[in-house]
Amino acid sequence: MHIQQSHGVGPPRDLRAKILTHWTLLALILLVAASFLLKAFPLLQYPSNSGDPLVHHQYSMALLNGKLSIPVKTGTNGSSVELYYPPLFHLVSLGFFIAFPTVDPYLIMKILASTIDALQIVPIYLIVRRVSGSNIGGILASYSLVAASNDYQMLSWGGYANITGLLLAAFLVYSIITEKVILSAVFSAALGLTHHLTTIFMVAVLVPYFALFLLTKRQVPKSFIGVSMGGLFAYVTFYRFAWQSIYYYYSNFSPIYNQSLYITPYIIHQVGPLLLLSAPIGLALLYTHSRREFFRGNELLLIWGIVPFLLAYAYLLGVHWHGVRWIAFIPEPLSILAGLSLGKLYQRKFILVAFAVLVTIQLFLTIAGYPQEILSNGLL
Repeated sequence: MHIQQSHGVGPPRDLRAKILTHWTLLALILLVAASFLLKAFPLLQYPSNSGDPLVHHQYSMALLNGKLSIPVKTGTNGSSVELYYPPLFHLVSLGFFIAFPTVDPYLIMKILASTIDALQIVPIYLIVRRVSGSNIGGILASYSLVAASNDYQMLSWGGYANITGLLLAAFLVYSIITEKVILSAVFSAALGLTHHLTTIFMVAVLVPYFALFLLTKRQVPKSFIGVSMGGLFAYVTFYRFAWQSIYYYYSNFSPIYNQSLYITPYIIHQVGPLLLLSAPIGLALLYTHSRREFFRGNELLLIWGIVPFLLAYAYLLGVHWHGVRWIAFIPEPLSILAGLSLGKLYQRKFILVAFAVLVTIQLFLTIAGYPQEILSNGLL
């Protein structure tokens, strides 16, 4: 009879692995629950029946009449334009409105958006765990995303579809790096039918990635087939008759302001100095340790981290668009890059503890400013 022996002090390796798996699952569940409570509870203290929440409600109601567009005010002169919006978030909201007719629809949207936002940390953990093999790196990456104030800011003004788009974008990246064709098709279609700006962003990320993949490996990745199928489905069912309206609206009615005064302060505020510093420093340490080996196979994550900065600072090249909107896409890839670095440095306990402490401090500061964020964005 074979008796498993453990070398050194402590439980057998397979038992330690099971303990670590259960601990990780518990930590992930607690993070999701904490993220939901931290974002939903302050939001529920204030009524919101104007601004973007009102527009989201109007879109959902328009779906009952088979319409994918509503008139949206274009300025202070009272004029309006018929604007199309991807229907998936509003279709899900409408389902809840119908199922719970006596519940305030704005309350439903707040709970739904806060839940979706809390789930955003799941694909972040999965990506870090997949690439680095580190549970602690994945947990710390997820924790750092909870502390970033970007999502709190979007919830405060009613960017519910934006939040949903970020969740789907992260799952799409995970499905691509794991080469899941069906999941790639599902998430790319769902993303396209949820938020047009996130769709444009992911196109800006995936086009150079797939081009680089083709040039370096002389083959087409399987996930490209899934993404193409999902994108085609979204185009046929929505964008083929909606893109002109969307383009007209954003090319004619985007706010005009001195972007050089806003972009960098917004990035520091919404992303936080912790991620802005820890991600590049961690990558530099990894490059020093493994040179080019680490970056091979992780091109998608690197492109994902670079593109939002390029889009946000495109005004330096004379591009006239609402640059601050691209800042929303910075925290996810930076939290992943930071988590990958921490996963490789798992033996340096001081670094892990120091990062967790700094994230906690940032989280407290974010929570303290959240109610004021809601008030300043006019959700009253």
